[in-house]
Order: sequence, then structure tokens, then C-alpha cells
Amino acid sequence: MPPGEITVGSQNMHSYLSEPRRTRNTTLVHKRRHSGFTLLEVAIAIFVLAATATIFAAYLPAALKTGKMVGNHQQASSLVQHKVDQLRGVGYGRLTYVELKDAGIIDSSPMTSPYSFVTVDGLDPMFVNVVGTVKVENFTADIRKVTVTLTWTGSAAHQGDGTMSAQALIAKG
Repeated sequence: MPPGEITVGSQNMHSYLSEPRRTRNTTLVHKRRHSGFTLLEVAIAIFVLAATATIFAAYLPAALKTGKMVGNHQQASSLVQHKVDQLRGVGYGRLTYVELKDAGIIDSSPMTSPYSFVTVDGLDPMFVNVVGTVKVENFTADIRKVTVTLTWTGSAAHQGDGTMSAQALIAKG
């Protein structure tokens, strides 16, 4: 007999546990081995899954709103920077109403600073209640300061109010 093996009667313990045992009326009784999950385990798993889905569903609208707001700010930042680049391209000597309008940088009205650029850049479909302005002012005798500002308000479709502004100094030369 190998060491560590227990015998019961004439059978060792291993064969005793793995073989079916006989009852008094000599019918074989097999020990049932259950596989699968109990009803309690399934109920707990469904509860955990439902709780996770509920938490996820609660945060989804906030995440969508935040995503829309970030998108608006990124779009506004890009538009404002593009407008500043256009003004730098025009140069110091052409920062007048006529020159800016002819270059397609500002709208036809108003005719005095601050100028609008909502129509010329087609901003209405992108933002709600949008106001885009370009303000040109003398900083020194040889430098002009331009301020580009974009302001919008939110709605159900476009979440979040915002303002984006950039300034640039354009020197004579």
C-alpha cells in the first residue's frame, strides 16, 4: 500500500470515494456533482450588472454635454486663431474697414470697430446666438492691437455658453 493511503475494510479510501456505493437493496447510488450556478449566484450577478448599467446610464448625459462643450471650445479656439492669422496676413497698413471687408475677413456691417465676422465665416450653423468681433486699435504709433472675440450661448442642441478671445500686436513694417 502506498504511503498516506487509508484503507476502509478491503478497499482503499480513493476507490471508496470515487466508486458508487451500494445500499442495502444493492442499488447503486451515485453522488451527484452539481455543475453551473445556483439561483442566488445568478440573481447577484444580475443585480451587479443592473447596478453598473444604472450608474453608467446616469453619467452618460453629463459626459455627452461635456463633450459638446469641449467641442464648442475647440472649434471657437480654432476660429479665433484663424481670424488672428488672417489679420496678421493683411498687415499693419491694411487694418481698415475697406481693406478687411475686401479681403473677406469681416462682414459688411458694422463699418466701425469692433467689426463683425459672423456672416463671412458662416458661424450661425456652428454656434447658437454667436457674436464674433474684431477690434482694431492703435497700441503705439507703429503697432496696432487686434482683439478677436467669439461669444455664444447654449441650447439643447449646442450645450454650454462660452467666450473665446485672442489678441495680437501687428507692427508697421
